[in-house]
Amino acid sequence: MKNKSILKVAMAALLLVAITACRDTSKNAKQSPQVSSSKTVAPKVADALPEAPSSPVLDMVGVLSPEDVREIAEKSVEFDSLKLAQVAVVVVDDLKGMKALDYATALANKWGVGHKETNNGITIVVKPKTPEAKGEVAIATGKGMGGFLPDMMCESIINKEMIPRFKENKYGEAVKVALDKIKEILTRDKD
Repeated sequence: MKNKSILKVAMAALLLVAITACRDTSKNAKQSPQVSSSKTVAPKVADALPEAPSSPVLDMVGVLSPEDVREIAEKSVEFDSLKLAQVAVVVVDDLKGMKALDYATALANKWGVGHKETNNGITIVVKPKTPEAKGEVAIATGKGMGGFLPDMMCESIINKEMIPRFKENKYGEAVKVALDKIKEILTRDKD
């Protein structure tokens, strides 16, 4: 009997310590800064990224012709009007020390690419090859696109459609063909 009473008192004391510890932890959690959500970008990274343009296409390098920019913008608007995705295409000369996919994801988050309800953004980032550095490209998709356009499919589009054209300095054509392929994939099951 005495052992059961001691055990009950010990269990009650242990429970009280656990409850007190939980309260202290939750107080500290309320006082500590919030963890960044997937739609925010760390301040230092955000400062390094360009501001959102008024067009879905931003060529900071000048490798796209005015006609390429117009056609890519039209394709981007079509994606949105068909409710397939919101598309942003960015050509940069510097990835600010990030991998292309990380840069594209951070940019998509900063600009808010994709509808809030569906998280259906597609951000294509191209960094052309220079004498000092290799070229890089990435297609970042919002979480709402994962079932339709998984990472492996994006890599396939990059490797089969974009890189061969980049090697011929056909940057505009590479982006347009990639967008056509993505549209084909996204509309395949809608017919």
